[in-house]
Amino acid sequence: MKILIVGDIYSKLGRKAFASGLAKIKAKETINFLIVNGENITHGKGMNEKHYKWLLEQGVNVVTLGNHAFNNKEIFNYINEAKNIVRPANMETEYGVGYVTKKYNDLTITVIQVLGQVFMPGNNTKNPFLVVDEILENVKSDIYICDFHGEATSEAVAFGHYFTGKIDIIFGTHTHVQTNDATILNGKTAYITDVGMTGALESVIGVQKDIIISRFLGKETLKFEPENEGKTQFSAILVEYDEQLKKVSKIETIRIIE
Repeated sequence: MKILIVGDIYSKLGRKAFASGLAKIKAKETINFLIVNGENITHGKGMNEKHYKWLLEQGVNVVTLGNHAFNNKEIFNYINEAKNIVRPANMETEYGVGYVTKKYNDLTITVIQVLGQVFMPGNNTKNPFLVVDEILENVKSDIYICDFHGEATSEAVAFGHYFTGKIDIIFGTHTHVQTNDATILNGKTAYITDVGMTGALESVIGVQKDIIISRFLGKETLKFEPENEGKTQFSAILVEYDEQLKKVSKIETIRIIE
């Protein structure tokens, strides 16, 4: 079984890169389950219903969100009825769910998301370690997958080690920079600190670079605007799961630049 996980799809160029990259991968591989992070898909912050439905049309099984989950207010109109969206489980809100369980052949796959707490101000969250412990204790599934949406690499790495053998795939999102540490922890858990971003290559994590550079120089503070022109990057991981042995057998990073 092959599970494709695509990192933060950012705005217009992200959607373009996702469609193109997915087509290239499908030409070579049979993808059995597809997860994407979509919290930045609509103009860099949030996800409207049109783009959510577009992802489903591309064959996406589960869309995870993050700290920008509710930035696009349109999501309040549909998230409680949506069956394929996971917002952070440790976020205290009445909207949406923190995990979903899907079927693939005779297997059940539970996808969870949590927000990290280090360097993530402005979010009313519970401890992600304890929240996931509780979910694992109460939700029975054949395969567990978790999107750790966090800023600090140390917190993500600690999370990976703590849940080694308990969760089959742990992947990081949020920093938009693909890390070089994809591995199978203790032969049991496929792990990467951050999958990376799918969007504008010549940008600062999706935003027009001049805007961000100006901020760092202490000059005029301009509103964030996505970079919607130029080269793109598609960032993902492909994980193989052995259905006979019931364990992950391979993790591969993917980065396509066009």
